[in-house]
Amino acid sequence: TVAGLRKLVISDAKKAFDKSLSKIHALGEIREELRWYGDCWYWCVALMSEHMEDPLAILIPFPEDLQIATTLSHEFIDQLSTRRLKRFVRDGLELAMAPHQTNWAIWSIPTPMAAEDVMPVIKNKFKYYTQ
Repeated sequence: TVAGLRKLVISDAKKAFDKSLSKIHALGEIREELRWYGDCWYWCVALMSEHMEDPLAILIPFPEDLQIATTLSHEFIDQLSTRRLKRFVRDGLELAMAPHQTNWAIWSIPTPMAAEDVMPVIKNKFKYYTQ
C-alpha cells in the first residue's frame, strides 16, 4: 500500500513524501498506483494522469534516501525554463538529456523543502501534457 511504502522512509523524508503527494494531487486528477520497477527501485508510488501513458512522477521510498523521478522528453526539456531552478534540480535533469541513454530525471528529496524545489518541473510537465 502507499501507507506501507511511506513507513519505509525515515524522519523528515516522511514529511517530504506527504508534501510531494499533496502538491501533485493539487495539480488535477491524479491517481496513485503501486508499481514494480525491478531490482533498482523496487515498489514505488506511481502518480498517474489520464493525459499521459507514463507516470507524471514516481516516489521511490528508499529508507535512507527518498527520491522522486519522472520521465522527460527532449522536447519538454528544451522548452523548460531552467534558470530559476535550483542547482540540484537542474542536476537531476541531466540524466534525461543527451548523451545519456535514459529519459528519467531523478532527485533525492530528504526534506519537504527539497520536494518543493522539484515541483516546478512536475507542474510544468503536467501542464505540457494536459494542454
